[in-house]
Amino acid sequence: MSYAQIHDLEARLGVIYEPVYSTSAESAPSDDLESAAAEIDGALANRYKLPVKGGRSLALLKDWNLTLAEERAYARCAGSEYAEKVKLRVDQVRKYLDMILANQFQLPDAEEKNSSEPGSGIALFQAEKPVFGRDKMKGF
Repeated sequence: MSYAQIHDLEARLGVIYEPVYSTSAESAPSDDLESAAAEIDGALANRYKLPVKGGRSLALLKDWNLTLAEERAYARCAGSEYAEKVKLRVDQVRKYLDMILANQFQLPDAEEKNSSEPGSGIALFQAEKPVFGRDKMKGF
């Protein structure tokens, strides 16, 4: 599920929308929005129940979705100077996604996953180096 609509992306890109997508397939804007949303959901799924329903969080996720889709849109236009201007915003969004994964940033009204739900946690296992192995067992 994308957090933004095609008309939102068109408004974000302004006059550049038409040149970027005029030579692309019809589904290109929606594909860019969907792949950007998938990147966001990949980070959120470790911590939050999807889909996120909180209005404040959805507003933020919509902006992030548009920023990441904007990057994909400008990637279609090789050599575009505007892509450099978008780069800082994209880096900031990805920084926030990394912070969510590291539990250093929290969406204000998104429902946290229950730790007993499948896929909601990880387990680390550490053991001593094995005493017996194939090399040591030769001849027995």
